[in-house]
Amino acid sequence: MPSPDTLREAQDPRCKPERLRRLASLTEEVRRAVAANPNTPAEVLVRLAVRFPQEVLQNPVLDLLLLVNPNWLAEIPAFARNRLLAQPSVPVGFLRWAAGNGDLAALQSLAQNPSTPPELLEPLLTSPLPGVAEAARLHLSLETCPYQTALWWLEADADPLQLRQLALVGLIPGWLMPRLVREPDPTLREYLAASGQTPPELLEALLLDENEEVRRAAQANPATPREALERFTRLELGEPAEVPLELLARGHPWARTLVARYPYTPPGLLEQLSGDEDWRVRAAAAANPGLEPGKLLGLAGDSDPDVRLATAANPRTPAEALERLASDENERVRAAAAANRSLPVRVLELLSRAEAQDAALPSQELGRMAALSEWARRIAAGHPNAPAETLERCHADSDWHTRLAVARNPNAAPPLLAALAADPDPDVRQAVARHPNTPRPWLERLATDDQPDVRAQILVNPALPEALMVRLATDDHWKVRQAVAAHPFAPPEVLIRLATDPDPDVRQAVADHPNVPEAALEPLFSGWFAGLETELSLLELYRRAKRLAPELPPHLLSQLAAGSEWARRLAARHPNTLGRDLERLAGDEDWRVRQAVAENPRIRSGVLEALATDPDADVRKAVARHPQVSAASLALLAQDEHLEVRLLVAARLEAPLEALAWLAGDDDEAVRQAARANPSLPVGILDAYRRAEAFDATLDLGFLAELAGRGLYARALAAQNPATPQALLAQLCQDAEWRVRQAVALNPCLPRESLEGLASDPDRDVRQAVARHPGAWGGLLARLLADPDEGVQLAALQHPRLDADTLAHYREQLLVAASRSRFLLNRAVALASPQLPLFELTKVRHRAAPEWLVRLALARNPKTPPEVLAELAQDGNRWVRTEAEKGLKAKGDGPA
Repeated sequence: MPSPDTLREAQDPRCKPERLRRLASLTEEVRRAVAANPNTPAEVLVRLAVRFPQEVLQNPVLDLLLLVNPNWLAEIPAFARNRLLAQPSVPVGFLRWAAGNGDLAALQSLAQNPSTPPELLEPLLTSPLPGVAEAARLHLSLETCPYQTALWWLEADADPLQLRQLALVGLIPGWLMPRLVREPDPTLREYLAASGQTPPELLEALLLDENEEVRRAAQANPATPREALERFTRLELGEPAEVPLELLARGHPWARTLVARYPYTPPGLLEQLSGDEDWRVRAAAAANPGLEPGKLLGLAGDSDPDVRLATAANPRTPAEALERLASDENERVRAAAAANRSLPVRVLELLSRAEAQDAALPSQELGRMAALSEWARRIAAGHPNAPAETLERCHADSDWHTRLAVARNPNAAPPLLAALAADPDPDVRQAVARHPNTPRPWLERLATDDQPDVRAQILVNPALPEALMVRLATDDHWKVRQAVAAHPFAPPEVLIRLATDPDPDVRQAVADHPNVPEAALEPLFSGWFAGLETELSLLELYRRAKRLAPELPPHLLSQLAAGSEWARRLAARHPNTLGRDLERLAGDEDWRVRQAVAENPRIRSGVLEALATDPDADVRKAVARHPQVSAASLALLAQDEHLEVRLLVAARLEAPLEALAWLAGDDDEAVRQAARANPSLPVGILDAYRRAEAFDATLDLGFLAELAGRGLYARALAAQNPATPQALLAQLCQDAEWRVRQAVALNPCLPRESLEGLASDPDRDVRQAVARHPGAWGGLLARLLADPDEGVQLAALQHPRLDADTLAHYREQLLVAASRSRFLLNRAVALASPQLPLFELTKVRHRAAPEWLVRLALARNPKTPPEVLAELAQDGNRWVRTEAEKGLKAKGDGPA
């Protein structure tokens, strides 16, 4: 209690401003007096306006402040301004200013003030700002708006993660649930659907939720009305049921789909749904045998393939629609139409013959077929018997596939090909480039195309002029020069020039040419051949070496092995090459030489084993394929980092037992399947892996120890097995891979100290596994409730061993945090809870909140103090006032 002297000082209008500033920090009674003192500094008044708005409004200095600064109301902080605007005694001028200049909170404060005139409220009914129109509709001076309607349509922001936790621990009040089931977060709705506190009528609505998990939770909830569940089941099964189809047809897409699929839906409603904006609804209507054929005719041209698929399968679809669907762009649609008994047999035969390029198909049939659909037009345009007028029409088609079909047609006329040579699509231009009917001037033009693949296709053209080939031999792109080098009629001088090309693939194409001149080989062998003592020409030597001729002597191959990379590659492949030469070539700097050594059928086992550790994967793949590869090399390659190497080993019948056992537990599923399909893998090992994957507790301890020393997948199997020894589990707790540590955390026999250590793991999935562990205890769960990851918190909250004291403490923390949230729905949920501490309920910020839902939650809370309810009983919101009056009456402080 303040001393009488202090209170008198605060009330004295002669008290100095600086003294009043200090008094504004004392008890509530003193601060109230300071708020009413005309000598109080303006900034102090603004601060006190939140707690003592009536005193500030009645302070004589307010008129002086407005006289000195007419813009005072606009300049003070929003929290003070909105508190003043909500007071019944506020000057009407303040209210008019807010109606014309106020922000969202200021306009909501107008609707909070019981004295706001109707003429200021009515414009708010059409306000675009969220929540303003709803607040205005609920004002005392306007016609009543049903509370449930206002709550249902209330625009409110929310923190879904916090709301999930509030729902999970049963802190969502029943009266707010109708609004929360409209939230877009499916997990929140799932928790509400599983809650025993959710009203039956809401559970009935959640049976038809758009999310499957929510529907399942509602179905499993014992509180869901049995009759509703039966009606829902019959509706889903397509059996007669008394359901509000018209209402459901105005719901979300899943509900509309359900109605569209229902065989007893009235024809008019079904027709309406067949034009729905959602493709799923239209597809369901298209599959319904009750839909009129006229509507199915329209759906046959729907933009969505699933809608057309359903239409094609409907037995009531008219024949003319099926003709179009039988030639649909989508293969599944075509198959469904072909299986429909209403499709005329002649149409199916025509399409089949056209697709098979039947030479006996009349051109007039192809012309008719081209009018059916885009796909049919494309097939017709590619048929050799296609009429000229069809090709003429299709060459300018909007679909590039159709234009490509024309460009590929062997009977396409030169003028059409000339037009297609300028097509924007490179695939079309490629087809023109290789067509024998393309006029030479247009081939010349395509030789300068900006796409190298188009220029390269000119080399495939049987009508290619030699001069153009020679010109393309100097093209900037290696692909084009490679195509020239591979051309069967490439002139010798061109091949000789390309033999010195900077690109190795071009030089390889020259070397592989069946008519390569000897002069073209010289540059490839870097003049090395000149010093060879042999009667063979370079060309003959190259050809014999390339085809692995057995007559080549080892001494000549030794000379090849000492030559250029081309020579060394030839020597490395040949079976007559001496072992010492192969051993030297196995260390060659060129990986292709080493690969050739690894492919040599006469390589020594020691060299092959050395190549098993080669840095190049292609070399190691060659080793894995070699028929003489040793068991030791295969065992080494079984742990190769390259997937294709391990796949090769897994398929080898000669693979040693330890390699197959390792690969049967490989990290990659394809490798595991290949190893387990290998007949050389013992049945016992295969069975042991199957038991390990089933977490069989009787599994051999030796096998578990082996798994713990293998790859990630195998280690995770060992980590989760209940029979794994504790010492091994402690080792796996330190594994570098989080998935192994997660598997350890899932082990039901994990010791307490290991579980506690994993609770601090840097990976959230590991900590979530700890929070779900059946052996987790109260103290550990309390620690996990403070985890920064929401998933860990939720897992700990759902643990059956979470003790009541820890849960109660956490619920209180959660409520306090939610009551201070910036999100409207979270604050409303918290303030409606009787478990929220009293100190939070008495805070001015809640009863002064501009959002009516916050004040309503406070008014409905049975623990809200009478003095707070008394203030809320003067609220301008009809429902806030009504609930506050009820609360006062229940406490014996209201009118009888």
